[in-house]
Amino acid sequence: MKNALIILAGIICCLYISPAQPPNDLTGLKICIDPGHGGFNPCNDRRIDPNPGSGNIFWESEGNFRKALWLKPLLEARGATVFITRTTNDSTTVYPDHPTNCNADPNEPSLSARWQFANANNVHWFHSIHSNATGGTNTSTNYTMVLLKENISTRQPAFPAAVDMSSMIYNNIRAINRTGSSGGNIAGKPGVYLDYTFYGGPSGGYNLGVLSGLIMPGELSEGSFHDYYPETRRLLNNDYRKGEAYGLYNGFVEYYGIPFDTLGIICGTQKSGSTPINNIVVRLLPPNKVYNGDTYNNGYFFFDSLAPGNYKVLFETGGYPLDTVNVVLTATTKSVSSSVPQHTATNVSRSQNIVINFLKPMDTTSVKNAFSILPATSGTFVWNNDRTSLTFTPSAPLLYYANYTVTLAGYGETRQPIVFVDNKTVTSNLSTANFVINFQTEQLPPYLILTQPKEGDTAFAVTKQIGLKFSLSMDTASVRSAISFIPSVSGTFGWSQNNTTLLITPTGGLAYNTNYTVTVSAAAKSIYGASIDANRDSIPGDPFILTFRTQSNPNFVERENGIPAVYSLYQNYPNPFNPQTSIDFSIPQTGFVSLKVYDNLGREVASLVHAIVQAGTYTASWDASAFASGIYFYKLSSEKFTDIKRMVLLK
Repeated sequence: MKNALIILAGIICCLYISPAQPPNDLTGLKICIDPGHGGFNPCNDRRIDPNPGSGNIFWESEGNFRKALWLKPLLEARGATVFITRTTNDSTTVYPDHPTNCNADPNEPSLSARWQFANANNVHWFHSIHSNATGGTNTSTNYTMVLLKENISTRQPAFPAAVDMSSMIYNNIRAINRTGSSGGNIAGKPGVYLDYTFYGGPSGGYNLGVLSGLIMPGELSEGSFHDYYPETRRLLNNDYRKGEAYGLYNGFVEYYGIPFDTLGIICGTQKSGSTPINNIVVRLLPPNKVYNGDTYNNGYFFFDSLAPGNYKVLFETGGYPLDTVNVVLTATTKSVSSSVPQHTATNVSRSQNIVINFLKPMDTTSVKNAFSILPATSGTFVWNNDRTSLTFTPSAPLLYYANYTVTLAGYGETRQPIVFVDNKTVTSNLSTANFVINFQTEQLPPYLILTQPKEGDTAFAVTKQIGLKFSLSMDTASVRSAISFIPSVSGTFGWSQNNTTLLITPTGGLAYNTNYTVTVSAAAKSIYGASIDANRDSIPGDPFILTFRTQSNPNFVERENGIPAVYSLYQNYPNPFNPQTSIDFSIPQTGFVSLKVYDNLGREVASLVHAIVQAGTYTASWDASAFASGIYFYKLSSEKFTDIKRMVLLK
């Protein structure tokens, strides 16, 4: 038995999360988790010995890797599909005593490979797990922060949705692992930082490499400072890492507006005075689980998957007095039952009212005071008779294609009831989450921002494609059915990758010297369902009309007026010739015509006509300056006629 004057301090953190929805709340959601630095490589890893001589070495790569391995099944249990950027934390060679040796881990993906992996798998969200450091040792700093990608040109978040997610991750990590707070550089979002500003101040610095190429929202969390020795020792405990994984997981759960898990956590630290104890033995009744602590000087214990109810925590560590602390794990409550629009909704009408439904009658004044909407929008509040449903009606239509955030401060679920027990003094703190709706309004109606040819062109090349560039990604099937040509044109339709640019390749080319009208009717819609707006007055439904004229044929001219009765190919003149000759032909009906020249081996040497030609009689010219003397053949082809004649080039 140790000295009886030694004081036993049991610090207990109790977490309970609200009643669950059906198990697959995140079904359809694809998430990419990046475990940060890897491989025990001293050049991109962090090696810390918080207890010299103990052999308990901390590597940042291992801590973050284990957090990711805890987080993945938590998300998958709720139906999410989870991708992970690296599945090992090994190196071919370990250099603990040679920090300047930079042999790379062959399994370590580059920063660009990580975001490319996320993009290639078309995930909905990306998260990179890290821990922070001051660059020194045994710092007194220990707080949580989350960094997100900044648009360098606008100095705004590249993905506005990542701001709220980052804030929720920050709050949830702190609630479970009791880390310190940080200021942030986004107004109203403590702990959340834009990376370009963070790394360069007013003049800016750089985007984090692992976030730089993302095409979906993402962020990088620094859960705590691994060079703060008390935190270093806790991070050596794999269950403490699991606590941070729960914080990350709860951030996703809260962001997507689904209830927290039904099972809770009791965790804490056993100390002698202010010194954590090694090899602790802590028993939880019920269900009579025993936690055997480690030798990393953290005194940490952890119980999870606990139903609500009354528990006893028994400290049975050898050499110390037995002690018992009673803990009540209480199911959390929820204020809001549903909303319109739903969280993460897109293509929300600009005339949409905000409706929030509650589980019980509410104090209307407190709810109104807790309500906020960004971008700032004025409006009126109307309650139903029993004060369980609030409708906010904006005084003007919402902005086009804007990301809105509606918040009821303190009216979400009771996120995590936390109970701290120190020297048998129990302090409870029920942390209530905000109720948040993030939604995106409908886009502006699409319109044509560029055409090929330009309106009124009088010499458009018959071999060119017709191009239409829209302001938004389009529903390709609706555009195809909405386009008409006068005179009629058949051809192939090709779209750019994001379906904003359409290229039409006419079969056989356009007709020479012809007036064309291209009409895109109101049936053409964007991928968000808005009809085309040719007048660009923000009112959909105006058809777009393009008129142009094709070029005159440079190779032949119409010889006489009138429509011939039959197809004819005449003998060239002069013949023999040097070096130029003329060829007459007659076409009785408009259609595709080809007039080509071949040498005596049957090889094509010139194409004089290859286009849709209107009925008439024409003269084509061939300049043979570049060809040798000899016998040549010319061939006229159409859908209904073919003829070949012989000519002689004599130099």
